[in-house]
Amino acid sequence: MRPAVSYAILCDGDFPENDEVRDRLLSSDVVVCCDGAASAFMRFRKPEFVVGDMDSLSEDLRLELADQMFPVGEQESNDLSKAFRWICAMLGIGRGSVLPEFSITVFGATGKREDHTIGNVSLLADFAEYLRRYGAGGSLSMVTDYGVFVPLSGSSRMELAPGQPVSLFAFDPDLRIASSGLEYPTDGVSFDMWWKATLNRCSSGTVELRMNHPAKVLAYIPGWIGRPIEIQKI
Repeated sequence: MRPAVSYAILCDGDFPENDEVRDRLLSSDVVVCCDGAASAFMRFRKPEFVVGDMDSLSEDLRLELADQMFPVGEQESNDLSKAFRWICAMLGIGRGSVLPEFSITVFGATGKREDHTIGNVSLLADFAEYLRRYGAGGSLSMVTDYGVFVPLSGSSRMELAPGQPVSLFAFDPDLRIASSGLEYPTDGVSFDMWWKATLNRCSSGTVELRMNHPAKVLAYIPGWIGRPIEIQKI
């Protein structure tokens, strides 16, 4: 089996301080920095690509990273979206290409500004829908110093650990999720507000979430930062 290629997107929020998170970022096969995030990343090495409008880079860095810079000037989307589209273009997503195995992990998406944090986290659900639309089966996640967000676009099974905290965020008031393996079942929850299925806990090592229709759902798993989350569609 072809090994998965790991892509990292580094946003210009709080740079990872947790050693495990920082190691995951630095060990990625391809690092795409969002504009000004390249300044922090250059403490370690050059990124493979820098994507954005380049308004946050000093003139010295622009010269040093001239071969890695790919300006995207449109202002209809933020730099995280531009970096995601850049990776999708490299992978051939949307062009009918045969896709390699891949993972995309977003780092530095939280901190500094709460509006950016909320916007970046919610974008993860949009990115997952885009990958699903084109049949791209790669894994997608957002890792912070404190936990990991993963999108769930349909009924799913997650292998976690008994007692593991977990929160669910949904963006669809018509959605219903029948659950097993959670201390507080979500069967009767109406997802009309983001807080409705937060602060839950695993009652077993396997959590099953059966959705009444495909929807934009994010799971947040605190502390689960050193390794990928095993998710299966059901």
